[in-house]
Amino acid sequence: MKTIFISALTLVLSMTQLFAQSDKYTQAMTTTVDALNQQEGKQPDMAAYQELANRFERIATAEPKEWLPRYHAAYCYTMLGVMGDDATQKEQRLDKAEAMLKEVETLDGQPDDEVEVLKAFVAQGRLAIDPMSRWQTYGAVFGEHLAAAKAANADNPRIYVLEGTSLFYTPEQFGGGKKVAKPLFEKALEKFATFKSPGATYPQWGKGQAEWMAAQCNQ
Repeated sequence: MKTIFISALTLVLSMTQLFAQSDKYTQAMTTTVDALNQQEGKQPDMAAYQELANRFERIATAEPKEWLPRYHAAYCYTMLGVMGDDATQKEQRLDKAEAMLKEVETLDGQPDDEVEVLKAFVAQGRLAIDPMSRWQTYGAVFGEHLAAAKAANADNPRIYVLEGTSLFYTPEQFGGGKKVAKPLFEKALEKFATFKSPGATYPQWGKGQAEWMAAQCNQ
C-alpha cells in the first residue's frame, strides 16, 4: 500500500510540474507573440526585432521540443535581414534565420506552408542584398519555396504578400511594377479575412505589410 501511495504521489507531483512548465511556456509565448504582432504595420525597428528574437530564443532553449519559438525567432531574424545597409550583417541575420528554420523542421507539428513561406522570405532577403547578381539564384529558390507553400496550403495569405512584394520591386520591363503587384496584395487581404489560425501564438505576420503595400500601389 505504501509503495502504491508513493507512486501515486510521485505521479501527481510530476503532472503538477508539467502543467506549471506548460503554463509558463504558454504565458511567455503569448506575451512575446503579442509584442511581435504589435510591430506589424509600424516603421521597422531593428532594436525591437532583435529584442524579440532574443526572447524567442530563450523560450526555445527552455522548450527544446516546441517549434513555434524557433519559427518566430527565424521570422525576427529574417526581418532584421532586410533592415539596415550592411550587407555582411544582413547575411549573418539571414543565416541565423535559416539555422532556426532547420531546427523547426526537426520538430513535430510545424505546418509545411508556414515553414516554406518563411524560407521564401529568407530567399527574398538574400536576393534583395544584390538583386542584379543574385536574381538567377535566389529568384529561383524564392519561387520554389512559394510553390511548395501553395501546394501545402494555397489559402495561406502570406504567400501572396511575398509574391506581391516581389513583383512590386521588379521593374516593369521585367514583368513587375505596381499594376501587377496590386491584385496580389488584394488577394492576400481577402485571404487574411477568412484565414483561420490554429492558435494565438501561430504566425500572424503579413497583413500590415499587405495593407501598406496595397496603398503604395494606389500612389
